[in-house]
Amino acid sequence: MRLQRLELINFRGFEHHTVQLNPGFNLIIGENGAGKTSILEAIAVALGGWLQSFPRTDQRHIRARDVRRVEQNVSGRFRAHPQFPVVVDAIGSVRFDNLLGFEEWQTVRWHRSLENEKGRTTNAGTRELRSIARLASSALRSSGDVTLPVVRYFGAGRLWESVRSTENKRKQTRSHIAETGGRSDDFRDLSDPFYGYRMSVGKRANPADLMRWMGEERRNELDTDEDSDALFLVFQAIRSLLPEIAGVRYDLRRSTMVLEYKDRPGLAFEDMSDGYRNVIALAADLAIKMTMLNPHLGPEALLRTPGVVLIDEIDLHLHPTWQRRVCNDLRRTFPEVQFICTSHSPFIVQSLRSGEELIVLDGEPTNQTANLSLEEVAEGLMGVRHAETGERYRTMKNTARSLLEDMDRRDLSERQRFYEFKRHLAEATAPYADNPAYQAYLEMKLYAKAPPGAE
Repeated sequence: MRLQRLELINFRGFEHHTVQLNPGFNLIIGENGAGKTSILEAIAVALGGWLQSFPRTDQRHIRARDVRRVEQNVSGRFRAHPQFPVVVDAIGSVRFDNLLGFEEWQTVRWHRSLENEKGRTTNAGTRELRSIARLASSALRSSGDVTLPVVRYFGAGRLWESVRSTENKRKQTRSHIAETGGRSDDFRDLSDPFYGYRMSVGKRANPADLMRWMGEERRNELDTDEDSDALFLVFQAIRSLLPEIAGVRYDLRRSTMVLEYKDRPGLAFEDMSDGYRNVIALAADLAIKMTMLNPHLGPEALLRTPGVVLIDEIDLHLHPTWQRRVCNDLRRTFPEVQFICTSHSPFIVQSLRSGEELIVLDGEPTNQTANLSLEEVAEGLMGVRHAETGERYRTMKNTARSLLEDMDRRDLSERQRFYEFKRHLAEATAPYADNPAYQAYLEMKLYAKAPPGAE
């Protein structure tokens, strides 16, 4: 599955907006409030047209807060009028080898809408897409060798949201875990062929659930005395995104995953930085879904599983050196996946292969990005003025230049004029009192023009 175009009508801040998407990698940039996350949310709504054909999958419907509102002030009274219909229209393509002639990519158009305040999200416009999904579902149940696309949405709060969810879930499932010898209710249905579609658009990456899944797979290995292909691929995905590690394993004694290094002790998942936890959770989540959806692909599941993955703020918690490589790491690890991401980082923009991968919401598009300097990316594409220096430094520099030019223009030979300018200098440099060298330099320039006897 790939998305080619998305058209929004009255969705959040967009009255009517169209987005063209690259089949490989897509990065959406723009100022806060420009609508980057709104586009990801709309895509999640569109992908619901596929997910609704599979049992026990989560859905992203059009919600009340997705409705665009026109604000008015009539005679001092504020009003906000909801605008209908709200429409998410998508054009995409699907391909299923040897499935009723779908050996090539077939273009499909579908839409979902909300017609009024009391209505529900309509699904009539997804009929063709749902028909293809049902064909794939039926073929999978009969032959087991149909490759299903992965669908996933990682929100900007993917780590901290999972903490609250984990605490609530722990209270709810404690009794069941005790009854089943430590096996959570979440993993009783691992034989479900569509298990990989659970929590597809929930936006969270729940580390606790990932650790429990790994523990279940590791126990199965010991029970059957057979290696788990799924666990191997999860570890492979983590190693691919973290080339600096020597290995990765699951420690049953501590019920957690451990990263191994050549020159220092292993590091448990709970002790890692948010940057590591973020990348590991993302990699493991995608690998689990791919192996559960397409076990027939065996060791090639990561390389051959297609799909659409949304990542809000892909640079979340990542050091700039990591930001430079994360896009290429994802491409290499999951080469058939279409990624649609957002970011505020010029390092992420700089790592793109071409301007076709960049979607600029509030600026001009560009043909190429790889050869642009950080200043060119920040100023030309992201609208950051004077990106080469900090705002405070630039203000200090401009203040000094203005004062020096003023000194040159004025005649400070009389004491009264000299002391008036000295007072002006003190007032102008007061905000930078923490930089005595700055003040000393300007005072030295002033006293070079001082009248005899001035102090």
